[in-house]
Amino acid sequence: MIRRAVLLDNGALRPGCGFLPPSWLPAEELLKAVRGTLRTTALRMGEYGVTGGYLPLRQALRVKLSTFGIDVPVEQIITTANTMQAIDLLMRLLIKSGDTVLLDDPCYFNLHTNLALHGARVITIARDCDGMDLEAFEQLLITHKPVLYLTNSTLHNPTGHSFSPAQVYRLLELSHRHGLHIVEDDLYGDLQQRRTPRLAASGLDNVSYVSGFSKTLTANSRVSYAVLSPQLAARLITLKMACGGVTSEFAEQITCTMLSNGSYAKHARRTVDRLYESSSRVARWLVEAGCSVSSLPGEGLFIWTRLPQGLHAETLARKGLESDLVLAPGTLLSKTPDASQFLRFNVAHSDHPQVRERFFRLLDR
Repeated sequence: MIRRAVLLDNGALRPGCGFLPPSWLPAEELLKAVRGTLRTTALRMGEYGVTGGYLPLRQALRVKLSTFGIDVPVEQIITTANTMQAIDLLMRLLIKSGDTVLLDDPCYFNLHTNLALHGARVITIARDCDGMDLEAFEQLLITHKPVLYLTNSTLHNPTGHSFSPAQVYRLLELSHRHGLHIVEDDLYGDLQQRRTPRLAASGLDNVSYVSGFSKTLTANSRVSYAVLSPQLAARLITLKMACGGVTSEFAEQITCTMLSNGSYAKHARRTVDRLYESSSRVARWLVEAGCSVSSLPGEGLFIWTRLPQGLHAETLARKGLESDLVLAPGTLLSKTPDASQFLRFNVAHSDHPQVRERFFRLLDR
């Protein structure tokens, strides 16, 4: 019930959702790009797009990736409808039923659901705003022999942690030693203030990189991509074609326009600044409410919050639905025993007097 409410637009206030509010989106720039795409002779309304994705977009993505130190030819960049589709396709190629997969805890709730559909055995490693215990990480590799580790490298959902250079080096060293493939989900990377290294910058032999624009540009026009080794890219192309996964060239052309004319970069910079300002205000009223912030301050889309002693997040979230306040309890994102003590707040949706007022009223009840 709560997961549905987080995703469904029913007019409620949604501090627990995972995307930007409409008022934060670059509406004029988007409409201009849509009109330009409709006028262009390159729009092929009566045909399928190229299986690998719209070539000019992949060329623009190649330039964008190079700023992260990821240098690949366009043949190794494959577009997908969203990052979850990219991850799902990779799961089909990289794991078989019964294989062990390692996840961060907490993490995006759909990952557990998706891996269950693939018959994977899931183990987790605790991650907080400082990262993880890499000795414990290695012990999990030795004991459980996972074939794959799926992680946010930057602005981890929901703690906001990004891997440091030393952590990246150690993770890559362990992955090579233990034959572990890493799927690096960098969906939030464009919301980062201070640049941190990407795992894929060291090579794609045992790292696959996925990212997209649903968290920054618009949640509804879903353009994402995967960056893979040559062998895996060829296999993904075949699989994408076999399961009807040819993506919308129309949406890809719109995204390409905004990348190429600089409007996306300007929007991303504005969004980073707004998130920083909103994060300070939201963190301040959460502390006033008796909560404590368990995420990195000032950066990214989310604040991971520990509730005052004695409150149960899922009970609070169910009560919140009665007053049209949609919260994201920690039990959606974590399997640990203390998950019920946490809520995840979306900074952009929470920087609103009505959200603060309803949350305080909810705590009083």
